[in-house]
Amino acid sequence: MEARWYQSEANAAAWQYISSGQGNPLIVLPTGAGKSIVIALLIRQAVEWGQRVLVLAHRKELLQQNAEKIERLTGLHVGLNSAGLKQRDIDSAVICCGIQSVYRDAAEFGKRGLVVIDEAHLISDDAGSMYGQFLAELRKLNSRMFCVGLTATPYRTNEGSLCGDGRLFSGVCYEAKTGTLIEGGYLSRLTNNPADSQADLKGVAVRGGEFVAAEMERAFSGDDIIHAACCELTIACEGRNSVLVFCAGVSHAEQVAAALRDLTGQDVGLVTGETPAIERQRVLEDFRAGRLRWCVNVDVLTTGFDAPRIDAVAVLRATMSPGLFAQIVGRGLRMADGKTDCLILDFGGNLQRHGALDSDDYGVSKPRNADGSEAPSKVCPKCRAECVLSAVRCTECGHMFVREMDREPRHGSEMDTKSAIVGELPPQWYDVQEVHWHLHQKKTTPGKPPTLCVSYYVSDDTMPAGNLGWIVVREWVCFEHEGFALQKAFAWWDARSVFPFPASVAEAITALNHGSARKPSRLLVKREGQWDRIVQAEFSEEKPTMIRELTTAVNEFGEDCPF
Repeated sequence: MEARWYQSEANAAAWQYISSGQGNPLIVLPTGAGKSIVIALLIRQAVEWGQRVLVLAHRKELLQQNAEKIERLTGLHVGLNSAGLKQRDIDSAVICCGIQSVYRDAAEFGKRGLVVIDEAHLISDDAGSMYGQFLAELRKLNSRMFCVGLTATPYRTNEGSLCGDGRLFSGVCYEAKTGTLIEGGYLSRLTNNPADSQADLKGVAVRGGEFVAAEMERAFSGDDIIHAACCELTIACEGRNSVLVFCAGVSHAEQVAAALRDLTGQDVGLVTGETPAIERQRVLEDFRAGRLRWCVNVDVLTTGFDAPRIDAVAVLRATMSPGLFAQIVGRGLRMADGKTDCLILDFGGNLQRHGALDSDDYGVSKPRNADGSEAPSKVCPKCRAECVLSAVRCTECGHMFVREMDREPRHGSEMDTKSAIVGELPPQWYDVQEVHWHLHQKKTTPGKPPTLCVSYYVSDDTMPAGNLGWIVVREWVCFEHEGFALQKAFAWWDARSVFPFPASVAEAITALNHGSARKPSRLLVKREGQWDRIVQAEFSEEKPTMIRELTTAVNEFGEDCPF
């Protein structure tokens, strides 16, 4: 079993959290990041330490998927206990259980040291819930039993974080950001735009923190609305091979599937809660294998559905649940051969309603005004609690705010129509391994002065030792330009050399080739779109001395020495 760096870190963080006596930890990994490998790592270590393990999930497909992957990754036998799978193992050292099948029978499993809960966002903290009953009874057999939860969405709508006092999980022990894993090449890139055919939700009521289902479905229904949306969808998905469509209700899904068949002349799979099990299995197998290009569903394929080929996700519904929207988007995050990115086409204003998945306040319940509208707010950087904008101290953990944290509400009266699903990545430090440079002249603008292109070959602590697949970060230094670009070039040279400022790129290259400027040892880099911006450079050596470098240059160049 070869674990990626973040999977190994997640496993180590969970055991560190448990061994330090902090309670039950929660691991947060985006959909497609390989939670099964983390589960396998946890189980292998627990079994090596003589512990017996249960893995709990809520759907038979997820149970079977986990069992197969754990066996393949660890070599351990994994039992199954699920009425839907017609298996009833209670004796194996490692068992994957369907909570609906076992919640009354905890005592039958005997003493267990570790319980791993997949899709932990679906758990209720109510002691009378199925999970609550089962874990309480299991803990009677072993008071030292620990639970580790895994989820992509560590919060519930209107309830906030899954972690805290009185909850099953004490805290998040490890979290990997979606954007970080995309940049690392572990998840598919996302491209997104709000659709033009947006549904009108003004008259749709919200009850219990979610849109009223019947009213929301009506907002997305009607021949004209469906035809416009499906026309836009077929055009936007031209060249896409595997399109997953989320609809607002069963009737809406049937109409959308029919419209897509008429527009494309292609077969369209349809899966709802009313679809017979055999038909559902056939549709999903055909969709996964690429025999079906389109698959329309209603609240069925939001969690635990693994189809890496999906390269377009159409959201023809609206939701107030950030967790549900994150799960919908997550269907397109898995990597596959020939897949370059996944299009997220949103018809329900969800991108603007929830913002970027990597935002610190994504999924956090918002303070409300007396009329129910969202109040200006800010997020505590320590515990992620949402506080009113004027708060001096966090009401949850007591953290003192500073004025720089005060900001406008994330969603004002004018929504940002270009909200990105994955937010901006924070700057990251890299170690510089090599530095190369060359003269760069744009072919499209031959009249403009050339620039010095500097390529830094960098690595970070997530890369294996001895790895030569370094990241390349580039910057362009404008020695022959004017204005602000020239000022930046002066600052760049002054940080590296005591020699006079070069009059041209050619002179700069001559000086650099003869060691007249020091090279940075570390760079703080911020990703901005498809480009990298160097925020800060650190140097571990002094600037080269004038006397030594002049002597070297004169000896080599003689009368042609540029200095």
